[in-house]
Amino acid sequence: MNKSADTHPDKSIVAAEGGTVKNDSAAPTTGHAAAQQQKNKNRSITFRSLAQLNELIEAGVPALALSLLEEEQRRRPAFTADWYAFEYKRIVIYSAMSDWDMLEKRVNWLLETAIPEKQITQKIRLWFETQQVIARLQSGQPQKALRQLQFLIWNNDVSKIDHSLPPIWRRLVIRAYVALKLDEDAQKALVKYNQDFQAARADVDWRLLQARVLLRTGRPRQAEEILAAMETDKMSDGARALRLLAQLQSTQQQSQSARGKLKHAQAQQRIKVIAGQMRKKLDGQVLSPSVRWAYSYVAYRAAVLLQDSEAQMLNLESMLSLALKYPVLGEDYTVGADDLWALYKREGIRIANEHNLLVGDDPAWLALIKKLAGKTGAAKRQALYLSVTLGLTSRNQSIRQQAHQTVVETLESQRNGLALVNRLYLHSNTIHDFSVMPPAVRYRLVDYALGEGDIAEAAQLMKSLPEPPQGDDAFDWRMRKARVLVLEGEYEESARLLTKTISALTALEDKALDRYIQVVFDFQTVNQHRQALALFDLIRPAWLNDKLKREIYFWKAESFFALKNFDRAALYYLKSATALKNEENDLWAQSARYKAAGALAKAGIYDDAEKVYKDLLQVTVSESRKALIKQNLQHIRLLKRAQRNPVAQQTPSD
Repeated sequence: MNKSADTHPDKSIVAAEGGTVKNDSAAPTTGHAAAQQQKNKNRSITFRSLAQLNELIEAGVPALALSLLEEEQRRRPAFTADWYAFEYKRIVIYSAMSDWDMLEKRVNWLLETAIPEKQITQKIRLWFETQQVIARLQSGQPQKALRQLQFLIWNNDVSKIDHSLPPIWRRLVIRAYVALKLDEDAQKALVKYNQDFQAARADVDWRLLQARVLLRTGRPRQAEEILAAMETDKMSDGARALRLLAQLQSTQQQSQSARGKLKHAQAQQRIKVIAGQMRKKLDGQVLSPSVRWAYSYVAYRAAVLLQDSEAQMLNLESMLSLALKYPVLGEDYTVGADDLWALYKREGIRIANEHNLLVGDDPAWLALIKKLAGKTGAAKRQALYLSVTLGLTSRNQSIRQQAHQTVVETLESQRNGLALVNRLYLHSNTIHDFSVMPPAVRYRLVDYALGEGDIAEAAQLMKSLPEPPQGDDAFDWRMRKARVLVLEGEYEESARLLTKTISALTALEDKALDRYIQVVFDFQTVNQHRQALALFDLIRPAWLNDKLKREIYFWKAESFFALKNFDRAALYYLKSATALKNEENDLWAQSARYKAAGALAKAGIYDDAEKVYKDLLQVTVSESRKALIKQNLQHIRLLKRAQRNPVAQQTPSD
């Protein structure tokens, strides 16, 4: 049996966060003591590595932490204690990234690969399975999570497993019931949990779960009491928002059951107070997206109870524009684009009735929209609502597109406006056909999707634009299409489109040239360097000023270097360094020369590499850069000596 598998991942992490292992230098260094000393040294290195990963996670760069983890974990033998310490941290990082799919797959791999009781103990296995259940709940698989929990509960003797697991599993069962909307089962499980685990009642997470179940089952006053008993400093923003929602729901119940205007008026006043509190929390405050969403949702629910349509729409706009992937307050508290479309349309119909507009009288609608859109404040918002209603009801496609153009222009001018437009038009059941959006709108949404890394969405939009528009936008359309093709992996098709486009031009403005070069950079990013070089060569010298020439030379050199064509890379680095007169020694030129010297060394042209380094040493001001150049010169001398006396060769650092 592999002894290292007895170590629970938690223990390794606790040790990592608690300090390093003391190494007694006075201890003998032979036999068992020497082996123990080396073991302690290795463990100390592991602890420091894990502590660094913790710092990166806390700094909000979990992807970087994951990259470093991969490198560190590969150095450890699989399924040893150190390896499991990093495996535990991997799961923590996936959670920080909300990458529930990868978390689930990784646990599947571990459970299928590790040999039970030899490479993975029951204790470790149950911990990872529990994390997998959490991932399934977070990724919207409550039925799958519930089945797994039932298996864990029924097939493990509670007297032989970690005592902390049964209460965790029972809580997760309640969460699964809530997600599946099995309210009665959730309530029964909650009561049974309270009977079985008295000590857990003061736990913050348990209080929140109880509150959610009570709210789901129509007991808001009890939920409010449970949340009110929590210590204020232990309440997260999500917990505070949930408490306010409990207050709103409780107030609603009181309002509906109250007899007489006084009680109703008191209830309305209480709701207005909460709405006012939310405005103070939201207006002009720097908040994380999830916190802003949570308080906006409370404000939205208050507006619903107050029948304040304008406040409802403004809060919905705020939430949808944040484009969060997972529900902040749980599945019971969500909003969608269709909610906002419905409110827009309802308000548009109300305004149309006030102005005696008839359905089908499109010119009259357009005239009023034009009049209101030219104003500011409430009038401009009215133009938005009328445009939505016209865009959704007119039988004339041209009129619909014109109306949606106004909608998009109005919303896009707001904070995170394009994100809101994306949610409304691409993530709702109200809009069934991209053709309602003018081509210009779809172009902007393609750019947005590319910026968000949503390649599938960008490709879907591009397919709705099978032909480039007439006029100046044709070039932009082709550049967008070429970029989408690169991201989809259709490199040859993208290169053909770019070649056809550029070859037909006799002139190209700087802005358009920049868009073309950005697509070529995409080819370099995905290591299609031969294609990138061919595309760079399509740029006519007459289109380039000296500054652009210098940049193009440099980027061509990068591709040659990636292709291991080191002498050609050196040539273009040097071209870049000398492209601007009187700027041969600026920072750009110095960087290009430094890279040229490295490329020459890689090519085995040591004399030239040495000369470039020496020349660079004369103009470099930075002491650290000088030290690095001197180090590389020493490497060059060693390599030249190695040429005369064949030995293992070492190239200069890049």
